[in-house]
Formats: sequence, C-alpha cells, structure tokens
Amino acid sequence: MTKKDSKSNKKLKLVNCLMENSIQSISKIAEKTNMYRRTVWQKKKELEDDHTIWGYTTVIDESKLDLILYVAIFKIKPISSKKFPDLVIHKLTTEIPSKLGVRLIDVLFTTGTYTCILKFSSQNQKSAKGYFETLRVVFNDYFLDDPLLLEVDFPLVQCGKLNPELHKIYDLVPKTTS
Repeated sequence: MTKKDSKSNKKLKLVNCLMENSIQSISKIAEKTNMYRRTVWQKKKELEDDHTIWGYTTVIDESKLDLILYVAIFKIKPISSKKFPDLVIHKLTTEIPSKLGVRLIDVLFTTGTYTCILKFSSQNQKSAKGYFETLRVVFNDYFLDDPLLLEVDFPLVQCGKLNPELHKIYDLVPKTTS
C-alpha cells in the first residue's frame, strides 16, 4: 500500500466512524480506527477545513414531530447562463422555506431523467404544496416537464443511518390477495 493509499484509508476509516456516531470522543474514534488521538484530531480538522465534512447533524424521525417528509423532482432544461444557478443559490440561502413552514433536508443535482431532487419536511400538506407551488412559479422557465411532488411514506435510510424502526416497512409493502 502506498503512502497516499494509507492516508486515504485513514480518512475513510475516520469518516465511517464519524458517520456511525459523530459525537463520540476522539479517544473512542482513535480506539476504533487504530490511530493515535492526535492523528484523529488532525485528520478530522483537515476534513472539516477542506469541506469534506460539511457539518454534523441529528437524524430525526419527522413523523414523531408531526412532520411529513416530501420529495420534489424536477427536469431542468440545459442552461448556458449563470442566472439559474444564482437563482437556486438565492432561494436556498434565504428564509423562504422556513417562512412557508418547510425545513429543507437535501437538494441534489443529478444525472439521468430528473435533474434536481429536493427533500423537505412540512407540518402539513398545505404548506408543502404552497412551497412546491412557489418553486414551480419561480423556476417555471427552467423546467422541461412538470415537476412532481411525492409524499414519503417511510424512509429506510437517512443520512447514512438505517431506520431503527425498519420493521414498519412490512405495513407499507403492497400485499397480494389470494
């Protein structure tokens, strides 16, 4: 193994350990990854400084807070100006979602059939649809097709964490009638 591979392997071990539990102590991480505490601290700092690690978050079950999880999917036209990305950045960095009773969770640009996937939660369908309609109006000139809004019945994995109530999926899977 080259020095570069070894360094990369240490970073990956550290990231995996942090994804497992981001609030565990440096000592515990060092023990699990077989690294020195100082090495763990330095590597963690490097990953934060170069934005490999953007931040740390709490994974929640929206339904237990009376929130509904939604996914909106969009097909975006090919764009040759900075106008669209500037508009996206502006809309994500303003308080518009929270003013409409929405909490943004993920916004992903993808390849394939759909270009953008937006995951958010809301207290009710009315505020979710209101937010979705705001997006439809603001970005209407950039859509290839009508965007879709989907209500999520059950998240199996969120932020790399397996849902601790995974058994509930049995209630959601369509059953055949005999």
